[in-house]
Amino acid sequence: MVTHGRNVNIYNGNNALIAAAKSCIIHKTVEMIEVANPSNNKAKKYITGRTSWAISLSHLVTTNKGGIPMVDSSYTITYKVGSTSVFTGTAICTEAEITSTVGNLSQGSIKFQGDGELSEVSS
Repeated sequence: MVTHGRNVNIYNGNNALIAAAKSCIIHKTVEMIEVANPSNNKAKKYITGRTSWAISLSHLVTTNKGGIPMVDSSYTITYKVGSTSVFTGTAICTEAEITSTVGNLSQGSIKFQGDGELSEVSS
């Protein structure tokens, strides 16, 4: 069970913490492969194929040195669920967006596409 979307850390290639977030959405998907259905040739039948994952983060923008950050780079994502479960994986930043409106705080969102497995490790 995911609780409160907390403890998401992003590390660069040198294992240096470069960002953290308190709000996230984790997407996990699986390919569906259509196969022959021997019992009914009109009804589709499927088996599962390869899996993938992605993560979307929301944050407040505190500085904007160098423009929109991170796109087209690979990072290590670590996500802690509760007090014992830690998930980690490598992901490529595919999208970064900053929304700035006069009179409001600037907000940002970043999307990562998983590159390989999102695996559970000991905490």
